[in-house]
Amino acid sequence: MYRSMALMKPHTLFRIFSFLLFFCPGGVAQRLPEAPSRHKFWDRQNKTLFLIHAGVETTDFAITHHNLANGGREMNPLGKSLCQSGTAGQATFFAARTAGTLGISYLFHKTNHHRLERATTMFMISDSAYGVTYSFAHSR
Repeated sequence: MYRSMALMKPHTLFRIFSFLLFFCPGGVAQRLPEAPSRHKFWDRQNKTLFLIHAGVETTDFAITHHNLANGGREMNPLGKSLCQSGTAGQATFFAARTAGTLGISYLFHKTNHHRLERATTMFMISDSAYGVTYSFAHSR
């Protein structure tokens, strides 16, 4: 038997292994007890990240509002319709971005993905900072 398996081609062994892995029932998964959260959602680091994000988002709102009032264009396809509908639409768009960031971060916190929780806010800070930089560079 060992000799015949040694003569088999590698892709045939792979197919057999895949077949066995797919069709053989594995152990039944057991539900683990809920692990306690490593930190509270509103800890010092998250408060700092959210304050930075809100500040950069506010700056992005202000410079975008200024540019659009002076004949500029919104480049973000998701916010174009809201931003071109006036100040209320712009405020709605930027507030929704901030609330969305908080919501996604909280979802990651509740599912114990604490690195993603903070990474989401950091990514959105950098995204807003890019918007501010771009808007200042193309200011009218």
